[in-house]
Formats: sequence, C-alpha cells, structure tokens
Amino acid sequence: MEFNLIEIITLAAIFYLLSTVFRLEQRVKTLDDKVEQLSAHTDVTDDELHQELQDELKELIHQGKDVQAVKRVRETKGLSLVEAKQYVDTLKLK
Repeated sequence: MEFNLIEIITLAAIFYLLSTVFRLEQRVKTLDDKVEQLSAHTDVTDDELHQELQDELKELIHQGKDVQAVKRVRETKGLSLVEAKQYVDTLKLK
C-alpha cells in the first residue's frame, strides 16, 4: 500500500512540474511575440542596442567603475555575477 501511495505522489509531482513547464513555455512564447511586435514599431535594431551597451560599459570601465559595469551587464543581459565579470574583463582587453 505504501508503494502505491509513493507512486501516486510521484506521478502527481511529475504532472504538476510538467504543467508548470508548459505554462512557462507559453508565457515565454507570448512575451517573445510581444517583443517582436514592439521591435517592429521602433527604429532601433538589436545591433544598435548592443553597440549602445558596449559604449556605456566602456565608459564605465574607463571611469574605473567596474562594479557598476558588471551590475549593468547583469541588468541588461541577465548574466550571473561570474559571467558578467568575465564579460567586463573581456571588454577591458579590447
């Protein structure tokens, strides 16, 4: 009897996780569609946004504000602290 209860709980947990993943995938798809719609109405391209960020980061690095540069990378690109630090360090070499 205990084994059956464990199986039922496991199946319920798996079902819950799968339904949660499905809902999250749907939300991401919806957000992607909205971003596409918004970008269609602006004149700014991804390359221009990338270049603006690069310029901003280089200026922060030049001013000795590496911590702010790392923070800005994390905010805009969603990177971890280590990844953002590596990104800024790469910019320093350029």
